[in-house]
Amino acid sequence: MRLRNLGQKFKGLLKQGLTPKELALSISIAGLIGVFPIYGTTTFVLAFLALRLRLNMPIMIAVSYVLTPAQILLIIPFARVGEFLFGFETLGMDMESLQNAYADGILEVFSQYSGRLVLAVGGWVIIASPIAVLMYIVLFQFFRAIRSGRHATESNLRSGL
Repeated sequence: MRLRNLGQKFKGLLKQGLTPKELALSISIAGLIGVFPIYGTTTFVLAFLALRLRLNMPIMIAVSYVLTPAQILLIIPFARVGEFLFGFETLGMDMESLQNAYADGILEVFSQYSGRLVLAVGGWVIIASPIAVLMYIVLFQFFRAIRSGRHATESNLRSGL
């Protein structure tokens, strides 16, 4: 039941004048930016990209908000990928390591973990970019099929009248 409702919502978006390309691009860019490993930056980046590329900002922000739990969960895996790719030693990112760093002061936390965020961004680029391209291709074909099916149904209705 929910899947049918979701399909109806996508059809409604296509009826509002969004092309399959715009819809697929909006969702795939939001998916890419939505898991960016620096928390708190995604809304600003998405708003800028939506305005600059003339994409659907509400869809992009909604996708980003849905991906917030994944964004938080993927920070450490992206950092691990970055450490591996760029040859850095693995830094402990468990609760005990964080508590020890906080015991030494907030500046110690920033000095230890800010570099890991840069490595996480590197891991994000390597992993998330190809996934976003693949997601765009699949979504574009999906939305084009939905739109073609809708046009075929409308043509059948008109010819029957």
